[in-house]
Amino acid sequence: MIAFVKRCFHYVESLLMRVPLAYKITSWYSIFLVLMIGLLAVFVIQFTHVWDQNEMRTELQENVIEAASHPKKYKPFDDGVFLVVYSHDGIVLRGSLPDGFPKSAPPSFDAITEIQAEQSSFLYYDAPIQYRPGMQGYIRGIVPMNVLDRKTNNMFFALLVGGVLFVTIATIGGFWIIRRGLKPVRTVADVAAQISLKRDLSERIENIPQSGDIMYRLVSTFNNMLSSLEDASNREKRFNADISHELRTPIAVIQAESDYARQYVSSIEEAKESFENIFTQSKGMTDMVTQLLEIARLDSLKDINKVPVSISDVANQLLLTYSRLAKDKGLTLTSHIDESIIIPGSQVLLQQAMANLLDNAFKFAHSTIHFEVSAADVITISVQDDGIGVPEESIPMIWDRLYQVDPSRTSKENKGLGLGLYFVHNVVLLHDGTVHVESTPNERTLFMFQLPIYE
Repeated sequence: MIAFVKRCFHYVESLLMRVPLAYKITSWYSIFLVLMIGLLAVFVIQFTHVWDQNEMRTELQENVIEAASHPKKYKPFDDGVFLVVYSHDGIVLRGSLPDGFPKSAPPSFDAITEIQAEQSSFLYYDAPIQYRPGMQGYIRGIVPMNVLDRKTNNMFFALLVGGVLFVTIATIGGFWIIRRGLKPVRTVADVAAQISLKRDLSERIENIPQSGDIMYRLVSTFNNMLSSLEDASNREKRFNADISHELRTPIAVIQAESDYARQYVSSIEEAKESFENIFTQSKGMTDMVTQLLEIARLDSLKDINKVPVSISDVANQLLLTYSRLAKDKGLTLTSHIDESIIIPGSQVLLQQAMANLLDNAFKFAHSTIHFEVSAADVITISVQDDGIGVPEESIPMIWDRLYQVDPSRTSKENKGLGLGLYFVHNVVLLHDGTVHVESTPNERTLFMFQLPIYE
C-alpha cells in the first residue's frame, strides 16, 4: 500500500513538473482563493442565518404583544407574521393559519416555540388579549421557517454567483499579471536559445524597466554574464591570434634555416651560424611555452596557501641581483625599501611579480629606475623608469595576455610576449591587492601594486 502511494505521489509530481510555471502559480492561488471565499461564505451564511432567526424571533414577539395590546394594530398578516385570534377554548376567531401549521398546537405564553409539522417548521408565540376587559382569548403569531430558508438559499446563490465571478476575474487577471511578470524569464530563455543556436555572445535583453525587483536583477545579471563571456571570448580570440602570430615567425625561421642548411651549407662556420639561429628561435619558443604554462597554472588558482612572507627581504634580494644588471647596462638603479614588512602570501609568486615589474622597467628605461617598497595604510611596491611610457588609451589593456603597446615602437626594446603584466595582475588579485599605472610618454612611467596590511 505504501509503495502504491509513493508511486502515485511520484507520478503526480512528475506530472506537475511538466506544467508551465504560470499555470502552476495561477492554479495555486486560485485554489487558495476558492478555499478562502468558501470559508468566508460559510461563515457569512451561518452568521446571517443566526442573525435573521434572532431578528425573526424578536419581530414575532413584538408583533404579537403589540396586537394583543392595541386592537387597531392587529393585521392578519404583518411583515411575514401570521396573527390569529383565539378564544379561551382554542377556537379561531380572526385570521387564518399558514398551510401545514398544526391546529392542535398548545399555547406558548412563556417563550417562542419551534414546532415541526410534516416537512415544515414554524415559530409561534402566544399573548393574552389585554385591550378588552373580561375577554379571555389570546393572539398567536406564527412565522413559517421556510421564509428564513428562502433567504438563506437566496444568499447562498448570490454568494455562489459572486464568488464564481470574482474567482474567474481574479484568475484571468492574475494569470495575465503572472505572464507579464515572467516575460523576462521567457526572454532570457529565448536569448539563451538564440546564443546557443547562433553562437553570438553579443545578444542582450533590451527594454527591461528598472523596477529593482527580482526579474530586473535576473535580466541585469544575465546581461552582465553575457558581457563577461563576450569579453572572455574576445580575449581568447586575441590570445589565440597573438600566439599564432608569435609562433609563426620562429617556426618560419627554423624552417628556412633548416632548408638553407640542408641545401647550401658547405662549411662548419655556415652550419654553426644556421644552428645558432635555429637554437635562438627554439629557445624563444621554449620561453614562450614556459610562460604560457605558468599563466595557465596561475589562471587555475582560486586560492593560495598563504604563509608569512618578508617583503623587505624579498625586495632586497631582487635589488642585489638587478643592481648588477643595471651596472652592466649602464643604468642608474635607486631604491627605498622599508624594513620588517611581513604579509601572508606566496613568496614565489610575489617575488616573480616584483621581478616582472623590474624586467619591464629594464627593457624600456633610458637612464634611471627607482624601486620602492613601503608600508603605511597599505603595502606599496612600485617601479618607476624614464622610458618611452604607455599611451593613455593603452593603459586599460596592458594587463591583458599578450598585449604589447604598439609593437612597431617597442620592437627593439621589448623582447617579451606581453605576459609579464598579466602575471603581475593575477598575482596581486590572489593577494587581495590592486594595481595602478601612471605614465607620461618619454618622461616617466610608474607601475605600482598595493597589498592590504593584516594584523
